[in-house]
Amino acid sequence: MKLLVVFALTLAYASASVLHGFNSLEDDTNVGIIHGHNAAPGQFPYQVQLISPEGLQCGGSLISHRWILTAASCTEHFDNVTVHLGSIRRSAPRVTYIVSKKDIIIHEDFNRYTVSADISLIRIPYVKYSIHIKAVKLPKIKRSYPSYDGCNANITGWGRTSFDSTHEPEILQYAKVGIISIKDCKKKFGKLGKYIWPSLICASIVSAETWEGDTGIPLVELRSSVQIGISSVDSPKPELEYPAIFTRVTSYLKWIKRHTKLPL
Repeated sequence: MKLLVVFALTLAYASASVLHGFNSLEDDTNVGIIHGHNAAPGQFPYQVQLISPEGLQCGGSLISHRWILTAASCTEHFDNVTVHLGSIRRSAPRVTYIVSKKDIIIHEDFNRYTVSADISLIRIPYVKYSIHIKAVKLPKIKRSYPSYDGCNANITGWGRTSFDSTHEPEILQYAKVGIISIKDCKKKFGKLGKYIWPSLICASIVSAETWEGDTGIPLVELRSSVQIGISSVDSPKPELEYPAIFTRVTSYLKWIKRHTKLPL
């Protein structure tokens, strides 16, 4: 959410709490996405909360009546995961499922040390759509895809907003971020830029950023309302202001279709 030791260690430490880039500003009046806003009921009906048996929190997105998309780093070590759907309130989901390991599909190429294929699917019992529960749109399979450079996108999650916060928010938070090119992202990471693969997507942290508990949350382009990313890689040091890193959804559409049979 690496042969270079610093990068490897910082990426390996967490399976459900991944740290992205930071700026120096903090908003201690909120708890959730840093510089985020409270979501309204039904505003993000695709949002999913995932909780491990140990109580670690991740995010995800509903992509059909039976499937959830999240990060592999959220699911790789657990025998089961609790799925919450249908509410902006963390403590009051409308639908709850406990999903066993047999219904969790982790990409076969996932490697947390090389930042590759951090993507996972969770099969759930059929869930009925409503104003509070509805799948996010995914890109369609094509010969080529837009880079999304310069586009704006929403991030949504229940992660912490304050760097020194010790608890999660009650209300779902959302914020707008800007997509930056892989070339510019590599420059931001300096020597670590060689580990920014084309299968990743980078977002500027000038206006908002993710924090602990936001691994697996969706990155949804504002113009098309299509999910283009999955929150993935942590940043080695907050003060260096690295961009936020997401798994690029278009790089894995065929994999998603193969396992879900969705008409992508």
